Amino acid sequence: MSHFYKIYFVHHSHCYYCSLQLMAPSSCPLLAESRTLIDSLGYVDTEYNSPANQQQVQAQIRAEMATFSPPDDKYLSFLPSYTPSFGGRTRLQTEFKRVAANVPLDAIDMNRYQVKQPTGKHAESLEAWEDSIKQLQVAVEHQSNRVVNLELQQGYGTKLAKVRAAVLDGMNAQCERAVKETKAASDKTNVSRQQDQMRNAAKLHNYQSRYYELLAKNAAIKRACVQQEQRQQKKVKTEA
Repeated sequence: MSHFYKIYFVHHSHCYYCSLQLMAPSSCPLLAESRTLIDSLGYVDTEYNSPANQQQVQAQIRAEMATFSPPDDKYLSFLPSYTPSFGGRTRLQTEFKRVAANVPLDAIDMNRYQVKQPTGKHAESLEAWEDSIKQLQVAVEHQSNRVVNLELQQGYGTKLAKVRAAVLDGMNAQCERAVKETKAASDKTNVSRQQDQMRNAAKLHNYQSRYYELLAKNAAIKRACVQQEQRQQKKVKTEA
């Protein structure tokens, strides 16, 4: 069964009187009560002009904002546990466990690129000199790669930067065009909505006044019925 609620909410200095209907529950319990059907007359409703209503609305907004952060222990509790296998790739599994455990990544070891001549008791060690030669080969290869990268950057870096800048300019132009079109469509919708509401504003205000009059009339009838029941009860007691 659907349930209906009526609330106020504020947007750009306007107050909207809304009817909220909770739809079918979502699979996520935190979203079960957020699927709503909003029906507002932002250009006609004037309830928010009342200072008392403004205070009430602001209090409701603060209370709602206080519930925005879900509990950490229950946020994803409705989801089943899952551990990725990465197709049996050991390196990816190890890295995933490291990230899950919040273990920082090891810093790059620059000592492997430093060549040190064996000294002291290692000066006469063939194994120590072979290790030094391997380190020298690694350092030479590292420097060779740096030279190649610098040559590539010098030869193609400017062109690549220009191409990248052109791509970014194109993406920016597309985003600006999308924003402009969306804003135009939004303005068109808002203007149409405003015109429609203002065209029927007098009728809506008359309906509202009639509604409050009927409420007052019903309250008066209810009071009269209560008073009549009291008189009848007194009369019965007196005759008895």
